[in-house]
Amino acid sequence: MRYINHVLTVFQASVLLGLSFASLPAVADTVKVGGTGSALGTMKLLADAFQASRPDTRIVIVPALGSSGGIKAVAAGVLDIGLSGRPLKPAEREQGLAEREVARTPLVLASMRAHSGFTSGDIARIYGGTLQTWPDGSPLRPVLRPEFDSETVLLRAISSEIDRAFAIAYTRPGVHVAITDQDSADAIEKIPGALGTSTLALILSEQRKIKALPLNGFAPSVAALARGSYPYFKPLYFITPQNPSEPARAFAAFIQSRQGARILLNNGYLPLK
Repeated sequence: MRYINHVLTVFQASVLLGLSFASLPAVADTVKVGGTGSALGTMKLLADAFQASRPDTRIVIVPALGSSGGIKAVAAGVLDIGLSGRPLKPAEREQGLAEREVARTPLVLASMRAHSGFTSGDIARIYGGTLQTWPDGSPLRPVLRPEFDSETVLLRAISSEIDRAFAIAYTRPGVHVAITDQDSADAIEKIPGALGTSTLALILSEQRKIKALPLNGFAPSVAALARGSYPYFKPLYFITPQNPSEPARAFAAFIQSRQGARILLNNGYLPLK
């Protein structure tokens, strides 16, 4: 099954890239980028700014691969840069891949409803099924992500109580499971009373209507993340071959430039040196 998933991921990326290239004008260099959905909106903004100063290079953003899919596509030579919400595993490093953490964004609980926020205990009760209503008595509907998705792993790591609650949540009938970051944001926007995970970067860069809610008494923001008062975050790793192409290196350098850092900050990311 893992081999089949690997083949499907690489095939999916190849097809998407083929469709993208069919509509592009001829350019000297192309950098293919894809992976975690929470970074795609910001990457598109960064790509536009980079291409304005370097019109001979085209940045192609491939959707809907996820962190693991992006890593596999880089290993297969389909992508130049993978976007990952987790570091490489030892077996992935052995494939000749390199990683660099370039930014962090607050990991958030999001809803269309205004709310004063939740505690870790509240989260455990929500996903465990013992807290099923909003304060006004209307149904609270949790939106799950796949069990091994990076956002699921990060949220479960907050406490053992939350981890146990998620194990229960996956056995509950009728709970909505959103496959991608964009699917999750869509579900939170459309399902009445929905609550689910997202990132500040996705909400800002895609101009989503959902609200990032306070967690354990702290509102999520880049400033709070920088201070350490909001400790919950999703990292952004760039995954590349050991010897990336010159255009890929140039795009990565641009992202860590003053102009790139400003775009990251404006879209919910804390840049890292």
